[in-house]
Amino acid sequence: MEQQQQVHSYGAEHIRVLEGLEAVRNTPGMYIGNTGTEGLHQLVWEVVDNAVDEALAGFCHNIDVIVHLDSSVTIEDDGRGIPTEMHPSEKIPAAEVVMTMLHAGGKFDSNTYKVSGGLHGVGVSVVNALSEVLKLEIRRGGQVYRQTYRRGKKDSDLEVVGTTKRNGTKITFKADSTIFGNLELGYDIIAARLRELAYLNKGLRISFEDERSQKAPAVFEYEGGIISFVEHLNRAKKTMDGNPIYIIGEKDSNFIECAIQYNDGYSETVFSYCNNINTFEGGTHLSGFRAALTRTVNQYASSKNLLKNGKSQVSISGEDLREGLTAVLSVRMLNPQFDSQTKSKLGNMDIRGIVEQFVNDKLSQYLEENPATARWIVQKALEAGRAREAAKKARELTRRKSALEISALPGKLADCQEKDPEQTELFIVEGESAGGSAKQGRERRTQAVLPLKGKILNVEKARFDKIIQSQEIRTLVTALGTGIGEEDFDVSKIRYHKIIIMTDADVDGSHIRTLILTFFFRWMPDVINRGYLYFAQPPLFKVKKGKHEFYVKDESDLENIVLDNGLENVRIEKSNGELLEGTILVNIIKNLMRMEKILDMYERKNMERIVLKAFVREGLTADSLSSEDTVRELMQKVLARLETKHPYIRPVIMNMEKDEEESKYYVDVQSRHNGLTRRTRIDFDMTESPSFEEIVSINKRVTLVGEPPFIMKTDERRIEVPSFSNLVELIVENGRKKLAIQRYKGLGEMNADQLWETTMNPENRKILQVAIEDAVKANEIFSTLMGDQVEPRREFIEKNALNVVNLDY
Repeated sequence: MEQQQQVHSYGAEHIRVLEGLEAVRNTPGMYIGNTGTEGLHQLVWEVVDNAVDEALAGFCHNIDVIVHLDSSVTIEDDGRGIPTEMHPSEKIPAAEVVMTMLHAGGKFDSNTYKVSGGLHGVGVSVVNALSEVLKLEIRRGGQVYRQTYRRGKKDSDLEVVGTTKRNGTKITFKADSTIFGNLELGYDIIAARLRELAYLNKGLRISFEDERSQKAPAVFEYEGGIISFVEHLNRAKKTMDGNPIYIIGEKDSNFIECAIQYNDGYSETVFSYCNNINTFEGGTHLSGFRAALTRTVNQYASSKNLLKNGKSQVSISGEDLREGLTAVLSVRMLNPQFDSQTKSKLGNMDIRGIVEQFVNDKLSQYLEENPATARWIVQKALEAGRAREAAKKARELTRRKSALEISALPGKLADCQEKDPEQTELFIVEGESAGGSAKQGRERRTQAVLPLKGKILNVEKARFDKIIQSQEIRTLVTALGTGIGEEDFDVSKIRYHKIIIMTDADVDGSHIRTLILTFFFRWMPDVINRGYLYFAQPPLFKVKKGKHEFYVKDESDLENIVLDNGLENVRIEKSNGELLEGTILVNIIKNLMRMEKILDMYERKNMERIVLKAFVREGLTADSLSSEDTVRELMQKVLARLETKHPYIRPVIMNMEKDEEESKYYVDVQSRHNGLTRRTRIDFDMTESPSFEEIVSINKRVTLVGEPPFIMKTDERRIEVPSFSNLVELIVENGRKKLAIQRYKGLGEMNADQLWETTMNPENRKILQVAIEDAVKANEIFSTLMGDQVEPRREFIEKNALNVVNLDY
């Protein structure tokens, strides 16, 4: 009866109409896949893809991407700029239509964009809807237009704010934390995508800067296009003679481009794209390419009598032909059909036949014209086939007949009682000693432990038949239950949905972890792609305070502990005698530490932090640079401040100049400090950046408590503090004095109870999920560090030696 009443209460008034971008905010997963890491980065891709579409149309040559310290992102291009005139039917500026209405844009008109990526007319409006704030700047028709939006709704009208000689669009957005929660963008994820786009669009220049990172700004520009891409993928390997095989052309209004090169390795590295979108799950275009490769090489080898084995004729399988293959396939087409909004797999059935026929024709011609290369490919594939046959018997040893046959499991595996893979965990532990502690400390119902003896085989240097003979690898494969090899591997049979690599935090532990990771990356990538592989995170520090000892998980936790200890019994006396302590003092110190981090970023750009601070203290904003008189007045104030407070850093040169293109002023300061000469440019773009706006905001909050000098009082002493930065240094120094900090390295340093509490207990532990954020970079690193070629490894070590910290001797 009650159920009937509920049904009857369902009426027209319960049908809700979501207007504008409200639907996007209510169900963001429908538009960007999810609200996790992938969805967050999808926002970046949508704006970048719009800029790349301008490049495909022939109007854009440069794209600049900046990730700011607050995780906001700026993307600027030199394309035509979004139209700003009034829309004929909507009666609002066209730019506002694009930013606020779904399915509005130039991609529905095939004359404007022949091909495009993005979300087909909903991309930038979705970004706007899911952003806490979005700032739009358009350069078009000699004028600069600006507009601000908050959570998809306009916060200001589209206004003309200046003149310019350039064209283009600049968008700065910060994702809405109430939707995404974690706003941490990945440097490698973004760099990978931008690098791909530069390879796929020869001649396009893309710059990338991450203000949070100490890495120098990167510029991606490749005149060789995907040929350069393949050469980059193979740079740490020995390749067949000559340049990569290059195929390009159009067939049935589809643009097809492919580069192929073989190396002497044993793994396949193929990347496929459609309209610049990385179809990392493949699809019909990749199936067509693979079919064409197998058929064409077999036809050539048969016609040249290269497949004779005694009296019998053999054939080359696709698996054999893909050993050592490196290839990039790119297609551009109208109306691509992807399997989801995130576009990981292409579904157009007709493109398979088109690609297959096109590649077959072009590759057949190449093989006929290059017989030496053709014979090299055939012989390599035949050798791979012989090795595959030799490995068949060895492979049988690793097959697991049934998930319930415990007797078939390796003896060293301490298995768990639970049989549901979704509920179970496998700890792969370095050494018998740590394995013994893990077995004692584990939760036996759901946690299994597999100790591995020593360092497993480096699979980067071994063919499959050699890999399958390795006792430690056979033990691991049998424990997992998946089988191994193209014919036998089945990830659905895996016995654990959490596989946790647990090694010491020293050089040997890192090496063992890398060897295990290399195995999964090369032979079981689906385990990584499904999110089953993890790293255990034993605590990095053991801290002793008085008689009390405890473990600290990471640098961030240690910083908080040091700060808390540094503020114990500390009071700050202002010049008027007022005391600062408690919550107010904690907030001041945290704000000051944040400001110092931002200033560190500017110093990495070779800008003088004291000069920047002086400008901030004297009230520099973007508006300050709008007139000559205002700029001159500001310069005089800064000079006076530097002369009074920092006489040792008086500027060598301080000039005001005008940017004729933008009709704005800027200040160029050349100063000398500690023997270094730095040039600090204060311009309109810098003062408008989120990072600079943040230090201006922090400065306002901090200076409300007054200007230094202060007196820092503790129970033991009284210290004069001349500046805010000195105050932070003294607090940190005071905190470290009270603590004995020891960097923790070995699992063997803990007994079973401690290992459980810090590293294995799901309630307390911290584990890191392994993900392939940058497949190109991952492939390069494994090839460089684990491969046969010595020179690329030496270059890598020399380049990165100074970045190493906590190296064990």
